[in-house]
Amino acid sequence: MSDNHLTIHDRLEDILDSINLIQEWSDGRSSVKDFMGTSTGVMAFNACVMRFQVIGEHVGKLLKSEDRPLDTFPSIPWNAIYGLRNIISHEYANIDEEIIVSVINDDLQPLKEAIEALLEKYKN
Repeated sequence: MSDNHLTIHDRLEDILDSINLIQEWSDGRSSVKDFMGTSTGVMAFNACVMRFQVIGEHVGKLLKSEDRPLDTFPSIPWNAIYGLRNIISHEYANIDEEIIVSVINDDLQPLKEAIEALLEKYKN
């Protein structure tokens, strides 16, 4: 299915899948040192960053949606999520590891809860 033909539900499912993968790959890693101290940690970090790119891409599309599904959760910084996607896409070498780890530790769970609630609202 073309990216342009994805439904709101499809995009929300992809976001949730990405969140779940990030949580799996970051399990037991709560600091930059935990990620960057080993080659497997660096690999996990890079995989998490790529999933943040997927999340940001879908958020960007949902921000432009006529239905405005993300307006239901104004406490989630949707534009910042999309902005992170732009940094990852265009300035990968300048990614701040502290910010990524902070997002994993502090922001991912509230985002997951919002996405799960939106999935209920936009069931197929």
